Amino acid sequence: MASSGNAMRAVSEDEFAGLVDLLAADPAGSAQLADLLREEHPVYDGRGTATVVRMRGWILLALARSALSDQALIFVLEELDTGIDAYLVAAAARALRSYTKPNEALAPFLARALNRIRYRDEPISFASYGEYATSPAGTTAVSELLATLAWLGPNARAVLPQLERWRAEQGLSRKLRLDLDRVLQAIGEPADSVPSCCGGLPEGSNISIRTSMARLDSRSVDSIVMQDQDGKLLKFVEFFKGSPSIVVFFYTRCDNPQKCSLSVTKLARVQALLDAQGLARRIRTAAITYDPEFDRAERLRVYGKDRAVRMDENHRMLRAIEGNDALREYFELGVNFIESLVNRHRIELYILDAAGRIAVSFERLHWDEPQIVTRAVETLEGMR
Repeated sequence: MASSGNAMRAVSEDEFAGLVDLLAADPAGSAQLADLLREEHPVYDGRGTATVVRMRGWILLALARSALSDQALIFVLEELDTGIDAYLVAAAARALRSYTKPNEALAPFLARALNRIRYRDEPISFASYGEYATSPAGTTAVSELLATLAWLGPNARAVLPQLERWRAEQGLSRKLRLDLDRVLQAIGEPADSVPSCCGGLPEGSNISIRTSMARLDSRSVDSIVMQDQDGKLLKFVEFFKGSPSIVVFFYTRCDNPQKCSLSVTKLARVQALLDAQGLARRIRTAAITYDPEFDRAERLRVYGKDRAVRMDENHRMLRAIEGNDALREYFELGVNFIESLVNRHRIELYILDAAGRIAVSFERLHWDEPQIVTRAVETLEGMR
């Protein structure tokens, strides 16, 4: 396994693109393509963010050339849910059109992506690996998103008001108005004229519930030394054992407001819900940085304060000052680095039981604050 990982680290971009093309041509290659989209995959080790974008975009385009599997769907939806790069969002929108189970649950992802990327749109080309140059035959993220909404047809009726409001705005180009008109017409077609399937996302798309038998033993991380926002040192076992905990991962240098900043802001809302239910002392919360060398105590404190995070004995911003590798391994974190700087990460939240073991994890897609509290309460009640 180690030698295989080292080999993947060593491949050039051209070799990587060739591998992806081979997997795309293989009917059984979809699972391997999905595996290559894992942020922690060694193929991304030490590569810059722009390189990672090119690589992941090419995988998404490869998925667009075959039937998109349920396994790979989560990566496509993640890009639509949180992506801010026009190339990746456009590739994800194109890949979604190869999914064989179009349904109404997909429309909100496209609408959110459209609302976000319309201000970051740019001409792009999918003609060859790494090609961004504009051409008459090129496309844009907005064009790809609109084409995918048209593909959904009546399944996208829930987002019709948003599209109609946009259509009514002043200053839209003639081409964009025509494109929107075609989408509105497709959505307004009779429901039986467009295939629909399965009314929702595959079960367990972004949530993993671990039974007590399957929960990882936390002894491997008990001795990890952590520091909180006030500079206080404590071991993992001291904070994460005795009560259930809700844990999110983030880092302060994250440039995607849909990921770290929003996750920490939402954690503050979770804290408020816990407090309203009288649970703020019985269920702990923590935001742990991916970037402990840079995110020193004062930086953690300011970042949390700016997002209304409650910080006290039971609710902390944390960094690992000893044992960070063990922490990453224990949580199987979806993150990769170029030297000490994060080059790609996913959204991830974990609920730990009173023994510090992972009971539930939420990954990739935005999570709902009341749902997190409900799951944490269930974990608390399981102690009885």
